[in-house]
Amino acid sequence: MRTPTSLPSWRAESAGASGYTQTSAVGCTGTIAIGETKTCTITNDDIAPKLTLTKTVVNDNGGTLTQADFPSFVDGVAQAWDAVTPVTANALHVASETPHAGYTASVWGGDCAADGKITLLPGDDKTCTITNDDVAPKLTLKKTVVNDNGGNKVVSDFPLFIS
Repeated sequence: MRTPTSLPSWRAESAGASGYTQTSAVGCTGTIAIGETKTCTITNDDIAPKLTLTKTVVNDNGGTLTQADFPSFVDGVAQAWDAVTPVTANALHVASETPHAGYTASVWGGDCAADGKITLLPGDDKTCTITNDDVAPKLTLKKTVVNDNGGNKVVSDFPLFIS
């Protein structure tokens, strides 16, 4: 009678590929007798990458809008700000938002390219950022002096004030 021996070290993965998780290992435990044949099946599953969009709104010139006033999108599909969204690996994705008059948007940053494009690998967890800043209002004062009845005053004779 043959004496059973332990399975060799190949029975389990030492390290799986990045972005994958081992979901099952069937027949990979126990003993194996001399001359016996067994099959050890290990299944690895790719991990869906995650994308988060974050926004900063700067209201330093009288603006009152908030993050919620700028809807965000990934590939044209609405996505909440600061929410983790699973996306497809090895595919080009585009982050975007709805702009507002009176606010200037920065280019995209974080892990996104300036135009909001990003490609993620299995298991990636990336964040794209954008800032919207309210634009300072501008006022131009124009003065016209009409001297059609004998007057002789010029623009500089009428001081202009903003209060």
